[in-house]
Amino acid sequence: MLMGIRATADGRAEGVVVNVRTSVLAGLQAQIGCGAVDVAHLPNQIEAWVDDNGAYTAEVNAPATVAAVVLGRPRHADPLYGPVVFLTSDRAGEVRSLSPDQYKAVMAAFEQARAALTRAEALLAALSR
Repeated sequence: MLMGIRATADGRAEGVVVNVRTSVLAGLQAQIGCGAVDVAHLPNQIEAWVDDNGAYTAEVNAPATVAAVVLGRPRHADPLYGPVVFLTSDRAGEVRSLSPDQYKAVMAAFEQARAALTRAEALLAALSR
């Protein structure tokens, strides 16, 4: 079992257990709801796992995209689509559970992302009057 964070496009970010009994790939596919996964590597060995075809089949996950930028992903990188699972990897490249510090950092990034998106929505609403 891997402990991570699953984020949905509606802004929910919550702890999740990825069942890796069969394989890490099968566990990620089940959490994301897809057939093929891809990974965005972030600083501090944090990884954002997504549907490889999400750009064609899912909506932009704005909260996860902004949280990834807060965590150090380049601003010009492609957005993240659909459900996103945040995990980590060790030096050998094996997928692992988030450490307590990584978990806190990802959740804090989501708080910042939500606040930024709320401010942006308010600004757009004010400008469209």
